[in-house]
Amino acid sequence: MNTLDVPASRLPMRVTPLAAIGALIADLLIALGAALALSVAVVGAILVLRAAQSGLDLGAIGQLNSQDITRLIGADGMVILLLLQNLVFIGVAVVRVRVLRREPLSVLGFSAPQPFRLVFLGVGLGLLALLLNGIVGVLFVSAGIRQNQAALYPLFPGDYAGQALFFIGAVVLAPIGEEVLFRGYLFGSLRRLAGDSRTGIAVAYGVSALIFALSHSLAATEGLIGLLVPSFLIGLVFAWGFDRSGSLIPAIVAHAINNGIAFAALLTCVNNPGMCPQM
Repeated sequence: MNTLDVPASRLPMRVTPLAAIGALIADLLIALGAALALSVAVVGAILVLRAAQSGLDLGAIGQLNSQDITRLIGADGMVILLLLQNLVFIGVAVVRVRVLRREPLSVLGFSAPQPFRLVFLGVGLGLLALLLNGIVGVLFVSAGIRQNQAALYPLFPGDYAGQALFFIGAVVLAPIGEEVLFRGYLFGSLRRLAGDSRTGIAVAYGVSALIFALSHSLAATEGLIGLLVPSFLIGLVFAWGFDRSGSLIPAIVAHAINNGIAFAALLTCVNNPGMCPQM
């Protein structure tokens, strides 16, 4: 195949493999470390502010249970945190590719040559991701394993404004930021390094999906394996969408559909507790 016919997301790297892998490791540490630091700093600042507004001292905050702390942070606080974290994800990838490597953003999947076809592909991948999530979830539940990711969300019955705000964060902000970092940059870089090597391609898929899954490990304190396995599988699905199309649109659409439908089901349970007795 002539180089001119190769999608930008598959063009050979302009740096050595060793340098590219070193940069990947450094950038992931920066992105995930910054996201964790933001979590601590933003949540801490919001708690202090809300406690002051409520007349609570720092000692009283330490006596609050997890649900009270989540309520204090609120949906608006969580969305601010999501926005900042995903801006970091996008910023790290863009700076590395556009500023330091001086490559076009199309290598990250910032392209849409056939937008309707790309969206259609994304819808199909989103439904596949939901199916995988459902099957794996049923298997783990039947084995007595339940992950409690949803328990950490600031979602409360009747708080429709907060629910709508958090919905935007989960269905719009998170898919964009995570796909740019984990598919466009991480998988894209590994895939370009792999070239036509089947082993290299398999490594690119596996490593990127594993890191994507591990990055979600702080989102649950119970049944962690029940969160990691489906995250790994959908990471493979989203990577295939990017690899197949050379665009991030299918992966972002699929990610948004997966999060959106799962979130809609969660909100149904939150607002109608009797329908979901296990929550």
